[in-house]
Amino acid sequence: MKKFFKYLSIILINLILILLLTELVCYLSCIFSVNEKYEGFFARIKKYEYKWNLYDTFDDEYEYVKNNRLRKPVGLNYKKKPILLTGCSFAYGYNLKENENLGYRLSKLLKRPVYNRAFEWYWGPAQMLYQSRREDFYKEVPEPDYVIYVFIIDHINRISASTLNPVSYIPPLRYIYKKGKLKRERCQWLYNLYMFRAYSIIRAKSVLTHFNYRLLNEYFIETKQEFDKHWNNYKFIILLYDESEYSNYIMTDKMKTDDLKKNGFIIISTKDLIGRYLDKPKDKIEDKFHPSSYAWSLIAPKLADKIKELE
Repeated sequence: MKKFFKYLSIILINLILILLLTELVCYLSCIFSVNEKYEGFFARIKKYEYKWNLYDTFDDEYEYVKNNRLRKPVGLNYKKKPILLTGCSFAYGYNLKENENLGYRLSKLLKRPVYNRAFEWYWGPAQMLYQSRREDFYKEVPEPDYVIYVFIIDHINRISASTLNPVSYIPPLRYIYKKGKLKRERCQWLYNLYMFRAYSIIRAKSVLTHFNYRLLNEYFIETKQEFDKHWNNYKFIILLYDESEYSNYIMTDKMKTDDLKKNGFIIISTKDLIGRYLDKPKDKIEDKFHPSSYAWSLIAPKLADKIKELE
């Protein structure tokens, strides 16, 4: 029996050493990598000179984003009711000029004001739901005819896996499902446990396989319920940004879009709009991740035509 525990202890110690070594390699690769997409703790210390949090809570950061990092409304001279555009950096138009992003193009094509409330940073459905529950949001955004959410496959990872804001490094805005509703997770110190890069990268790769997609749908359903308290007769469009056969499978089969349609959502895929996946080099900007002006020049006219059909 003593030999058994001795060997067991040796095995456990070796496993711990392997995990620590793996984590060290991940951090070192982050520190010395040109691409700083996956930064570890030491990379942050190196880059931000020992600064930890720029904001104490997400609510503090939201005020900064709202006042400094949102697109300004466009097309305010048009008389029709507006469009609310939301999502993440894709909908925002990361690294694009004002006249190149989706919101600006739709405003010109449909002769409508567009309020772009997409965050340039990491969030997706979480910030959409968060805004829908704030009273000040409805004072800033007039009642729209259309709400358009630009959905990308990475939003699933952002809900489930560990993702920290790349600028402020506060814990991400996250929700837990409790008593039949999504509730904000308040115990933010726990996110320190999610900062390990080895764990994060491994978990992120398994998220799409094990994720409860009904949880994702709940973000949309509860957001719509909040909007319904303030607005009438608007249409909620989820635009699936379709980049590959795999993303198409996830966003049509796994997401259970039929359930969303039953709840009043209109699902539109970019592949159905333009007839192909957005997987060409010219569809991306230099970071090879975000949509280019060319990609939106293909999508916006087709999406505008679809919206006209709904009028």
